[in-house]
Amino acid sequence: MAAEAVRMVEQILRLLTALDAALAEEAKEGERLNLYLIGRSALALHYHLDLAPGGTRDVDVVQFQHPLPPLFRKALELFGQGTAKARAFGLYLEAVPSGLPPLPCWFDKRSHEVHGEWKVIRLWQLEVHDLAATKLLSFRSQDRDDLRFLCDEGQLHAEGLKGSLESAFRWTTEKDGDTSRDRAFANLEKVIAYLDGRSRIL
Repeated sequence: MAAEAVRMVEQILRLLTALDAALAEEAKEGERLNLYLIGRSALALHYHLDLAPGGTRDVDVVQFQHPLPPLFRKALELFGQGTAKARAFGLYLEAVPSGLPPLPCWFDKRSHEVHGEWKVIRLWQLEVHDLAATKLLSFRSQDRDDLRFLCDEGQLHAEGLKGSLESAFRWTTEKDGDTSRDRAFANLEKVIAYLDGRSRIL
């Protein structure tokens, strides 16, 4: 792993460790906070994406409970954007609504826990196709870079990615005229073309 990637992973882990220590002072006996990482921080931590210094400033975690659990609110209050702790660590915690990327249905059931010496937080790694599917709607330059990285690492296959995206748009079909769905599936075809060698670019 390149030195930049190691530093980014260590930076994320330091933030999580500090977050756990802070929440341990607030949590009731047996209370836990589940954190499902998405975005570039998830790629750096779980798949060793080699990010240049400053390659990401946020640690994106899925917000899928309404209202937010008290520990989640406290985490954002202490480590969210603009806070003193975020400035100290050079990273901030960002809550991303599950409907925004959007996330595939039952993504949490397909995730697996990443064990660490934490008392309160429970860190979860999304199934890789579910994670990749979150990047197909926005498809910004960095999203395309991340998808290319996962393809080149042999992490993705076409059917798995298609299945995750179909699950993310489970309430609409091709015939419904949903422009977001149409755009995401058009971008999926670009990724599949890259995967099977019909295109050299993403």
